Amino acid sequence: MNREQKRSLEKKLRKIGHNKTAAAEYVKSAATLDTIIKSGSGVVSPPKSFSEGDKVMLNLERIKARKNYDKMSDGYKTFVEENADAVFTAHIERPNTISLKEEPRWLFWSGDLDAVSEIMGDGE
Repeated sequence: MNREQKRSLEKKLRKIGHNKTAAAEYVKSAATLDTIIKSGSGVVSPPKSFSEGDKVMLNLERIKARKNYDKMSDGYKTFVEENADAVFTAHIERPNTISLKEEPRWLFWSGDLDAVSEIMGDGE
């Protein structure tokens, strides 16, 4: 989405009654999604909300489903495949961008991680 398209979309949203802040945020998220899809990563999994220190696991199926997975570095693919069942501690780098305290080298989209409580159940 180029600058002209962003401005046009924001103008249309304001014209139909959205306030300036809401319109700007919508355009920002739409542009980000557009960029991610065009970058070759394919369909984006919806973001998930994590807090600093949450226990998480990699969702191997979702990560490998990306259409650019084969083009990713061998080190990343090896790490993902070897740690499919490992539990990590989330470190929030940016909104929806998570690194793992035990292995900070790699960054993950929040939608590619699962909270341990989702997998193990709330009782554990």
